[in-house]
Amino acid sequence: MSQNIKDLFKEIENKKSFIELLSREFNILPASIRNNWFYGFYSIPEKHHKRLTELLQRSIAAQNCR
Repeated sequence: MSQNIKDLFKEIENKKSFIELLSREFNILPASIRNNWFYGFYSIPEKHHKRLTELLQRSIAAQNCR
């Protein structure tokens, strides 16, 4: 897993809501994303890295504007 993605995910305040967003975006169950991408195996498919990074950056920017 990219260290950049790991670091950005740490900055997300509402992780549950963000995982639900990813679930809709990638059509993957929230539990699978939570367990396989972030809290267990840290195994994010390479094909999702670019879009995931974009979503992380946008979510962080939005939460910082509040």
